Amino acid sequence: MTPHALSSPTARPVPRFRAVAPLLIVASLAAVALVAPFPGGSLSVAVTSAAASAGFAVPGVEVLSDALLLALAALTALVLLRAWWQDPVRRARVVAGGAGVALAYVGSEAGKALFAQVRPCTRWPAAGTCDVADYSFPSNHATLAFAAACVVAIVGGRLLWTMLAVILAVAVAAGRLLEGVHYLHDVAVGAIWGIVVPALLVLTVEVARASRRGRGWARA
Repeated sequence: MTPHALSSPTARPVPRFRAVAPLLIVASLAAVALVAPFPGGSLSVAVTSAAASAGFAVPGVEVLSDALLLALAALTALVLLRAWWQDPVRRARVVAGGAGVALAYVGSEAGKALFAQVRPCTRWPAAGTCDVADYSFPSNHATLAFAAACVVAIVGGRLLWTMLAVILAVAVAAGRLLEGVHYLHDVAVGAIWGIVVPALLVLTVEVARASRRGRGWARA
């Protein structure tokens, strides 16, 4: 092993637990929402109907999710750029995280085409614009929002940034419910999918890099 290898900085394969804890909590709550029993019917339908009715009282609800998603995108970009310039060792993680967001979105679009679930606004009046030609399951907004939050947590590795990203992501998902264009299970599955895909891709890249470093040190 060379002195340079000993002194080279290395990125943590995974961030500290507390930096990703908010995402784990959200994913757990989303999973519970999908399987929780509800007296007399579906929890998803009941929550969706109530949220759609409440949306009429929220000023600017039609643009709420889009505006918050843009804010989250800006935060994510800042975190990625900071990691890219300040820590070259984390650049592979930055690329993998960005690719994970894109892959999660592609998977979400494929899910819409596969399940072809019509939007809840075709059943009830809704405050948002109801695009009957576009399907609702899973939610692209929730997928992108939570994929971005996942990248902020994994690449940034700071609890404050993660908390801010998760709050924005939850607000994006809630906004889609208030618009009446998504069911609760749409955003729950979108959230879980958005968290899992980037996390697995980053983990795969980090494990591969660690394996290559191990082989290199063994040869040295």
